[in-house]
Amino acid sequence: MLRKVSSERALNSDRRAFLAGLAGLSLMAIGCGADTYEYRLKETKTYFEYLEKVNAALNSKYVPPVEGIEIRVPKPFVLLELPAPPAEGQPAPPPVEPSDDPNRLGYHPNVQLEGVIASWKATVRTEAPGSDWGEGVAYLHLLGNLARWEAKQTDLDVDPLRYFPDLINVLANAYNVQTETTDSPWPWDPMRGFSPYVGKKKFESIAVPPEDQPINAVFYRLDIKDVQIGLLLIYPRNIDPSLHLEDRMKHTLEWLKVPSQPPQKKTNTPATQGLF
Repeated sequence: MLRKVSSERALNSDRRAFLAGLAGLSLMAIGCGADTYEYRLKETKTYFEYLEKVNAALNSKYVPPVEGIEIRVPKPFVLLELPAPPAEGQPAPPPVEPSDDPNRLGYHPNVQLEGVIASWKATVRTEAPGSDWGEGVAYLHLLGNLARWEAKQTDLDVDPLRYFPDLINVLANAYNVQTETTDSPWPWDPMRGFSPYVGKKKFESIAVPPEDQPINAVFYRLDIKDVQIGLLLIYPRNIDPSLHLEDRMKHTLEWLKVPSQPPQKKTNTPATQGLF
């Protein structure tokens, strides 16, 4: 079952945890002077201002049916879901439109994505020549090599550590750009400037399509030991800049929780070599 926690509950929980720690620090600071007290008050104010900014930018926490992952995506993204299987004796639901299929690349419904953990879609305001505003569509895909690790329990030929190179090939073909190779690596940008109130993460990012394409696709990747997690943000290039979508994504990356170790699928079936 999918679990959601409201922004208000998340904020209250964060406040309780922070205030508990602050109380302990305040007791330690007794006798250390007014400077220490003023510093603590300033830190408290700054922390709550940060939380309010995060809650204004992001939706409530979403926990996909994958152990160890939690995410808060930018507003106004809405989760894309496939219809549940019909109950016995009930008619099958109508097929999902390709543009609403969480397993297909946004704006490229003929491209099937592997390793999709969850996908979202949003209607966004765009700048339209000759009129005030138009509307466009943005997509966000959460991807990873976790399914490959599970598959490897029964098929030794599966290579989870090849997930990112294989995914990059898919994106390069979709956006008609040169794929990444050892001799010609992509110019990944190490991301910096994360909030001091969250755990350290080493994300890299790159804008994949060239600027002459009408959409942009920013790929964020994170390697934690043998776990590979990626977020693909796709949006119109003429998006309303006041939405600050990429700035909101930085908060999403700050609050993203991922497993530090690959999943272990419980099975009694021994791993075997593939047939091909």
